[in-house]
Amino acid sequence: MNAIGVDVGGTKIAAGVVSPQGKILNEVRCHTPASRERLLSSIAAAIREVGSGYEVGGVCLAVPGFVSTRENRVVTAPNLEIIEGIPLQEELGSRVGLPVTVENDANAAAWGEFRFGSGERCEHLVFVTLGTGVGGGVISHGVLLRGAQGAAGELGHVTVQATGPRCSCGNRGCLETLTSGTAIRRRAREVASEMPHSALGRLAVERDVLGEDVLRLARRGDEAALRVLREAGRWLGIGLAAFVNIFNPEVIAIGGGVSEAGELILEPARREVWLRARSPSRELVRVHEATLGPEAGVLGAAALARDEEGACVLGTGGAPEP
Repeated sequence: MNAIGVDVGGTKIAAGVVSPQGKILNEVRCHTPASRERLLSSIAAAIREVGSGYEVGGVCLAVPGFVSTRENRVVTAPNLEIIEGIPLQEELGSRVGLPVTVENDANAAAWGEFRFGSGERCEHLVFVTLGTGVGGGVISHGVLLRGAQGAAGELGHVTVQATGPRCSCGNRGCLETLTSGTAIRRRAREVASEMPHSALGRLAVERDVLGEDVLRLARRGDEAALRVLREAGRWLGIGLAAFVNIFNPEVIAIGGGVSEAGELILEPARREVWLRARSPSRELVRVHEATLGPEAGVLGAAALARDEEGACVLGTGGAPEP
């Protein structure tokens, strides 16, 4: 049966009706409101609108932050605080007349890549999303790893440099502080001051440097911009090597806006994986770009609302058994 996946972000809400084969049959988008009641109303309206005319078995919300899947509520969401503590299953289920479950957005995207994208033919996948921050999800033996409290998969907060930059979580040297879009912008400013005669250096005199500026200049061969991306790729690879040693995945899929740099980041990342990960895990793993792009959250959330036979999982929020 079809299911609805809803990707709730800090600026937009995307809802889609998804077939069991992973085809988005209908999709709607709207802005994320600033108040709690308007947020609930907007999500419910999006679900009703997108599902109109389709046979739907259930809904799963993909939301940022720490999600208690047993309670179907968001415990903490630094980028969307108004959603914290709401019993979403009860609040939305009564409004839309469907079973509602809740999942962390990076976990949902990981599940989407596993079911319909770059991990479709494997059972062991690590998904890393590089955006403003760094998130991720882990699938082992076909099961999404959530941990004892639902807080597993915080891959962006693995320490890769003990004396590195301060992270928003309070730690120093998290992977997020060295390879996210925010980290690339910070490092671009530093490198621009060190290489003032580079194209990056000249641009930094005129205005703030954005991540897309770094990518554009790197593609044109600017050595300063290339240096920024290579460094980000190296730090990414150090983190990935740890994930290879811990999880022994078949595939590591890299998504998010920063992944648009492609081989400019992935090539140095693979080099670090080869240097630092242990054999035989390093020979097995394939590191490449994720394939679903911004649709991964909607697709993964919809798949999590459905078990392997295509029937909706009522109130568990769980993934299908392998």
